[in-house]
Amino acid sequence: MLHRSLTYHLATISEDGIGHAGRIFETRFGWSVREIRVLRLIRSNPGITFTQLARQTKFERSLTSRILAKLMKAGLVARTNSPKDARVFTLTATEAGTALCDKADPLSIELEAMMLEPLTDEQREAFLEMIETVRRWVQTGYREKVAARFPEAVADASHKRSAKLVAK
Repeated sequence: MLHRSLTYHLATISEDGIGHAGRIFETRFGWSVREIRVLRLIRSNPGITFTQLARQTKFERSLTSRILAKLMKAGLVARTNSPKDARVFTLTATEAGTALCDKADPLSIELEAMMLEPLTDEQREAFLEMIETVRRWVQTGYREKVAARFPEAVADASHKRSAKLVAK
């Protein structure tokens, strides 16, 4: 089954790629791939809220929070209270944060190109188009289709907590 599993292959490619890249990023820049990913998301979305950032990182909120605290402490991210709602804060990359991203970007491009080296230019373009198509589908129609077919997939967090308590 695993040799045909799309999610297994995607996870393997991601983890192996991040593992190799991680050592390079930490050696060259002193930051992990995940930390730089969070910084890049902030750079690309000035004024992003923590909730939006946590959703986009695909990390657990606690991990995103720890990374964000580290980036802010290092002066790479600035936090500002929202003028619309004092409970909300927005995030922007500082000049130093933008400079770090600008230094790291060429390495990311080079590593991704190396990862796709076995493909021809045509295959690479088609592969990236297919990945984008599947990504959009998973975030829209697939989610709805799974929810319709498997109601337990959309159970709210309180239901999950109740189920854990019953299981104990």
